[in-house]
Formats: sequence, structure tokens, C-alpha cells
Amino acid sequence: MINQVHRDSVIGIKRLSEADLGTSLTSNQTHIGLFDGTLSFLTEEHQTISSQLIYQNRVFDLLSLLDYIKNPDGSYRSPKIRKGNEPELLVGDLRINSVVREIRDIIQVSPNDDWFLLWLGLDTNELVFLLFKNGSTDFIEISNIVGNIGARKQIDNTTNQFRPLVTYLNNKIESVNIEYYEELEIASQTGEEKVSKRVIPRIRDIEKANKLFKDTGLKGEELLYKYFELQKNDSIIKDFKWMNQSKETGMPYDFEITNLDNSVVFSDAKSTSYKFELPIILSSGELSFINDNKDKYLIHRLYSINEEPKLRVCDNIHTVSDIFIPNYEILNQSLNQERLSTRGIKLAVPTDLQILNFNNEILLNPNA
Repeated sequence: MINQVHRDSVIGIKRLSEADLGTSLTSNQTHIGLFDGTLSFLTEEHQTISSQLIYQNRVFDLLSLLDYIKNPDGSYRSPKIRKGNEPELLVGDLRINSVVREIRDIIQVSPNDDWFLLWLGLDTNELVFLLFKNGSTDFIEISNIVGNIGARKQIDNTTNQFRPLVTYLNNKIESVNIEYYEELEIASQTGEEKVSKRVIPRIRDIEKANKLFKDTGLKGEELLYKYFELQKNDSIIKDFKWMNQSKETGMPYDFEITNLDNSVVFSDAKSTSYKFELPIILSSGELSFINDNKDKYLIHRLYSINEEPKLRVCDNIHTVSDIFIPNYEILNQSLNQERLSTRGIKLAVPTDLQILNFNNEILLNPNA
């Protein structure tokens, strides 16, 4: 997972008051109070923190304007998130809503209901808030884990409820952020440092995605190695060689496969933790090699590899290089006239291109 609950986070849950919700006729409160100790992993007493607000399986990209009350002895207590004024909501030229403002906008659909807020910290020090109503699915699921929520609940890692609640929340965070994580995986292959699914750049997310994708690639090659072993044992292929078995070779393919007739084809494992439909990223070097080897090059597309790994094979990826290479050469010729040149290009190839031929899905046994 890209985002996980901070190991030192204490999870807070409270029923929001009219003052918190901004619906009180007698209070002009501009903040939502949190609990002492729940954000102790944060070291600054006044800061603006990129945050997620989750409501009804939708995630909002927001700001938490976090303040504490200063005690006479210089210590701090009672963290709160503020509504914020307009200048505080600017990140560069972008205006981004605060968590408090977004919550108060959402509850307008039924301001008289009982609303609850759960909050926690991620291992990236980002904050996550889960907004839910009494009787909602989240309310029922969380109550089944922690018991009666009441007006307030505080759960730390010494309680029996902590681990199952963290599992529930990690799964919730994963499910609402799936499109963001898919985009991060693509960015980790193309070198992009900003993704469209998040208004506020999260550099640590990109760093984690880079490491995770490296692990994904290795796991995909290991799965494909086992698959080829089975094919060899069943005399479907004569032999194969894993190019990166001992170390990364930098070759434009991952496996050499010797067929029963002694012909050799090349295979590139293109792996994703997510769905088959994510684009396959090919480098200009890979495409040049494909162009030179035409129908001797296979793409083994491995997907959902952390859940129920599956495989589909494309045997005509050269149809993409047939389009790319002439245009790439024209681009380079044009640039060379101006004493400019490219230093590698990445191409995103949709898996649903009509010119591509992928075989039927094959289920892989990760324990084979």
C-alpha cells in the first residue's frame, strides 16, 4: 500500500457538535476540536497539512489548518483544525478547501443528523478524516469493531480494537484512492513528478510508488519464471533464460524463450498491481529492439499480482513499433536540424488498442 496508518497514530472518533458543524445558533466556532494525544507524532504546533477527507467512498484532497492551545508552562494541548481564511487556502495559485469547510458543506444535505468524524495520521504524516452518519455502513462497521462509539472514542495500539480498525481503515483508504495509486504506478515508470488525481503534490507518495513498482516488477518476473518452468516441464517450450535472475541487466527484454523447434523469442514482463487495462509503458529502446525483431517479441502482461495474479500474452506488439519508429525518426531528424536531440522517450500503450492481439486470461498460482 502507498498510504498506511502511522504506527504511532492514535485514532480519534467523535460525534460532531453543532458548534463543530457550524449549525449552532449561539456559537461562531470556526474550528473542529480533536483529542489530546491523537496527533502526537506531529512535531509542529501550527502547520498546514495536506489531508484526505473520505465520505461515502469518495475522497477529497484538502488542507488541515492545525493549531494547538498553548499552556502557561509552554506546552501545547487540545489540537484543532480550523476553517481558515482565504489566503490560508492558497497553495501556489490554487485555492484548496479546508477539511472543516468541506465537512460543513457536506452536512448541509442533512444538518440535523448525528455526524461522526474519525481521524488518524498516515506514515507520510498526512492526515485522513472519515466523515460518516449514524446508521451508515461505516458507522455499523466501525461500531462492530470498537463497540459503542458514544460521543467520543480514542483507540491506540495497546487496545484490542486497534489492529482490526487499522485493517478496516487501510482497506478503506486503498479503495477510495485506487485511481490515484494506479496513476502513481504509471508515474513511477515515466518519471513524472506530479499526478492529476492529487491537487497537492505528495513527493513521499511518489518515492514510495517508485519502490513499490520495483518490487512489483520483480514479483512479476518471479511469477513468469514459475510459469515458464511449468511450460518447460509440460514440453510446451524447450527452454528459457531469465535475464535478470542474478542482477538487473538492462536488456530490452526479461526472458529468452527457446521453442520446441529451437527458434528463440524474447519476452518482456509488464507487471501491475492493478487492472489489466492500465497502459503498458515502453521505452524508445524497447521499441527499437521490438522493431528489429518483429514477431519474435512477446509482451507478458501480468496484473492483479498482489491479489489473484493473472496473465495475458500479446504476440504482435510490433504493430506499435511499426507506428512509433517512423515517427520517432522523423522527430529526431527535425530536431537534429536545430542541433537538438531526444534522450529516450516513454510511450504509454493502451491495452485495448484494436491492433493488439492479447490471448485469453490465464490464472497464475503464486505458490506453484
